[in-house]
Amino acid sequence: PAVVADPTALPAGLALAVLAVAAVLAGRRVRPRMLPALPFGAAALPVLLVAVGAPWPVLPATVLLAGLAALLPAALVAPRPALAPIAVPVGVVLVASGVVGLLATRAGTLAAEGLLLVAAVVVAVGARMVEVRVVGCLAAVGAASALAVTAPLAGGLPLRAAAYPLLAVAVLVLAVAAAITLPQAIGATPADAATSPQVVTATPARAQVRRVLDAAAQAVALVAAALAVEAARHLATVCVLWGAAVALRLLRRGERAGRRWAFAGIAAGSELLGAWVLLAAGGVTVLEAYTLPASALALGAGLLALRTRPGLTSWPALGPGLVAALLPSLASVLAESDPQPWRRLLLGAAALGAVLAGATRRWQAPVLLGGWVLALSALHELARGWDLLPRWIYLGAGGLALVGLAATYERRRRDLARLRAAVGRLS
Repeated sequence: PAVVADPTALPAGLALAVLAVAAVLAGRRVRPRMLPALPFGAAALPVLLVAVGAPWPVLPATVLLAGLAALLPAALVAPRPALAPIAVPVGVVLVASGVVGLLATRAGTLAAEGLLLVAAVVVAVGARMVEVRVVGCLAAVGAASALAVTAPLAGGLPLRAAAYPLLAVAVLVLAVAAAITLPQAIGATPADAATSPQVVTATPARAQVRRVLDAAAQAVALVAAALAVEAARHLATVCVLWGAAVALRLLRRGERAGRRWAFAGIAAGSELLGAWVLLAAGGVTVLEAYTLPASALALGAGLLALRTRPGLTSWPALGPGLVAALLPSLASVLAESDPQPWRRLLLGAAALGAVLAGATRRWQAPVLLGGWVLALSALHELARGWDLLPRWIYLGAGGLALVGLAATYERRRRDLARLRAAVGRLS
């Protein structure tokens, strides 16, 4: 076979030579003393392969394997002050050179990404330091994501076809995060923690790795949704599937309440976005088709929060849901010139129901929001019927109202003060 020179061999050799000189300068303080020779051997490797006429892909594959062989011991063995500063730069240079050399063909690219994925998983599982394990987790997620994108492209598929493999990677990472167990969460007691320091140190480490994996899974799912944005049905499918996966993650035992609320919000938001995308793709223009699902989710979350958090008031719990349910429809009724009789009727009924429910449960937000919507709807109906009845009817009704108010002014003032006090006592 023909000899193909790797264009990355010369820059990699120069970089390794610089590292070798730096290692020699620091060699007096390095133990063992043979460690500074590592950059020299690494710098000689690509040069020797080129000199003997190694064909492609022997040169980049050998360099990549040599780089992984330098990185894995530094990541897996017990921390040594001199090992990482020498082995990690050498390994990074060799790995980068080998990967760039293998990108010439689709098979070489897939092989390089597969090797990186295996090495990253080994580091994520076997590293002793928490920081190294976190780096291994992120590298594994990145390599798996790159493999999920490259494989469909290598098969001649469009880029949006990689959305589903990426989503599978995100679901797998989420499942791995859920499978990580904490020693204190599975039966360890404070007495065990006092007698076993490993329990105390292992719990924060595993919790940190779990948080990193959860965040990485969300990022990969977001990239999958971005790849499917050109096709509405594919985007909706990705959103719905991811919402279901996060909902299953929510059911894991031992999670804190704050993380449960975060997962619930992500799952609900993903499902809602999928529904909105399908509605928009189907040409649905009814406003309530978009606002009522969001309102139902917000009100359901608010009612659950009121039951689980005794000191919570109705404004942060129910206010967003009521605003999403009432205000868009009210704005449509006030702004548009169409009669919209059913929308006006249903809006008034919903506002009245909110007032009655709030008064029954002593919630201030439904009473005030529903009352304001009812008042504005009544004024709007009065304005619409202004030209339908003779003017003397309005003048007569206004006069009778003023006479009745004047005759019972003190009592009405006391009633208004009692009403204000009663509304103020609502939660």
